[in-house]
Amino acid sequence: MDEAEQQALAALCEELVNLRTECAHWPEEKAALLRMIENEATARRPIYDLLSRLLGGDPLTETDRSSRLTTGLVGASGGTAGEERFGCPDGACSRSVRPVPAGPVPRCNLTGVRLRRR
Repeated sequence: MDEAEQQALAALCEELVNLRTECAHWPEEKAALLRMIENEATARRPIYDLLSRLLGGDPLTETDRSSRLTTGLVGASGGTAGEERFGCPDGACSRSVRPVPAGPVPRCNLTGVRLRRR
C-alpha cells in the first residue's frame, strides 16, 4: 500500500466515529458510499479516491477534513500519555494514538482490533 493510501486509511480510522455520526444526516447515496469505503478499507483495498469523493476534497488535507466533519472542543480532553504510542494492528495505516493516561488500549475504529504498542 502506498503512502497516500496509508494516510487515507489513517484519516478514515481517526475520523470514522464522526463520519458515522454525520452519516445520519446524509442522503442515502453518501451513506452507501461510506459503507463501501469501510468495506474496502477493511479488506485493505485502496480508498483514497472514494474518500475524496465522499468528502468532496482531498482527505489528507486537514482543512478539508475538519471543514466537513465534527471535531471535539480544544482542551476538553482528559490528556494523553506522554510516552505510550499505539498504531495500526497490522501496519496498514500510519495512524498513531497516544491513549488517555492509565486508560484502555485504543482500538482500530474500523476493525475494533486493539492497536499495537509502538
